[in-house]
Amino acid sequence: MSWYTKTLMGDNDYRRYVEHRHRTHPGEPVMSERAYWRHRHAAADANPSARCC
Repeated sequence: MSWYTKTLMGDNDYRRYVEHRHRTHPGEPVMSERAYWRHRHAAADANPSARCC
């Protein structure tokens, strides 16, 4: 899979989240990948207007 496809499909989102947390909040805990995706889907369900479909 190419970088573009992975980015488009969200495959890089968790990795970017972890990098962001380490860079901007060093020493603070980072959500597990499972918790991250649960949080992302809950936020999308709570705000359905942010989606196209």
